[in-house]
Amino acid sequence: MRVTTSKSKNSESFYITKSYTNAQGKSTSKTIRKLGTLAELSKRLGTDRDGVMAWAEEEARLETL
Repeated sequence: MRVTTSKSKNSESFYITKSYTNAQGKSTSKTIRKLGTLAELSKRLGTDRDGVMAWAEEEARLETL
């Protein structure tokens, strides 16, 4: 599992995604969970983008277990 971000004009969203090979042998990925936007997570965690990214990576690691 890994963390991906999606940036729009007004916000940045964080997702946990899983990469896998489908039945046709092609590499693809699936969104497992939306963690939230940078503004929401910064407010909730009381940290900046680097802190949010560290938290998101830990969430992805726990999701893998």
